[in-house]
Amino acid sequence: MTLFRNVALLSLSLAFLCLPGWTSPLPAPEKKQEIARRCVKSIKVGKIRRSYVVNTPAGYGAKPAPLVLVLHGAMANTFAMAWDTRMTEKANEHGFIVVYPRGIGIAKTLMTWNAGDCCGIAKLRNIDDIAFLKTLIKQLRQDYNVDSDRIYIAGASNGGMMAYKAAIELSDQIAAIATANGTMMTSDVMPGEPVSILAFHGTKDHIVPYQGGPGGLPFWKIVGTKAEDNVKFWVERDKCRGKAVRESNGVYVKETYSNGENGAEVCIYLVNGGKHNWPGGRGTIIRSDSAMSKLDATDIICKFFLDHPKVRNSVQANKE
Repeated sequence: MTLFRNVALLSLSLAFLCLPGWTSPLPAPEKKQEIARRCVKSIKVGKIRRSYVVNTPAGYGAKPAPLVLVLHGAMANTFAMAWDTRMTEKANEHGFIVVYPRGIGIAKTLMTWNAGDCCGIAKLRNIDDIAFLKTLIKQLRQDYNVDSDRIYIAGASNGGMMAYKAAIELSDQIAAIATANGTMMTSDVMPGEPVSILAFHGTKDHIVPYQGGPGGLPFWKIVGTKAEDNVKFWVERDKCRGKAVRESNGVYVKETYSNGENGAEVCIYLVNGGKHNWPGGRGTIIRSDSAMSKLDATDIICKFFLDHPKVRNSVQANKE
């Protein structure tokens, strides 16, 4: 009877692993994955169990795939971030593994990240979110066929702040980051390696003002840095040479600083009249506005990431 029950349980487990919405925790398959797959996983970091959603694209497994971590904003969650950005659909097109980590909140709500001077419960509890992201990347590299030179982070608002912090403290692993309506809330550490930066700001964003200064929400306030100061920090760190290439079309002003160390680049979009939304997003948390809807940040981000792999010198490569 016991043998029969064990066989039945094993068969049931294998059946679940083969469902389209689930993936096996085993290493990457040798053959191509025919359809995109999604699964929810968790890891323990210190005394806290942290969860995340993994999406692998159709065709995954044939060769190492780029990895994109997408960080939700304050009070949002993994589902809202995936829906708002359409990042899963775009990652499937480009062959990325896309992962949505979950911040810290109260009873699985009001999720935030500890990005330095912001935000919410994560900051109040002094959660080590850098340890979480570092452990997560390590786990993902063990579980999946990840291209170690193409690890990226995209974040919205508080998630963008966290992306900046990760770029500073995990610069040896992160090739590039992209932020929408996020700002640097910490700059105590100078990044050891260059990281390419892509940033989006709306000129009428009162929650994280692109000109810096007071912002936030009624129940917590922030004092952010200027977008131009963030750009200056990374242009200097990445050793970009020459003047910015400036483009303007009435919808946005784009400035690009190129020729950085190991091919690093810094690029910022200022959307005229834009508010606190993901450019081109569905507006799941804050209703989308007409100015931000004229720009497709997700498409621009994916192309930027593809153009900016981690370029390592011989010393760095030997350490790998």
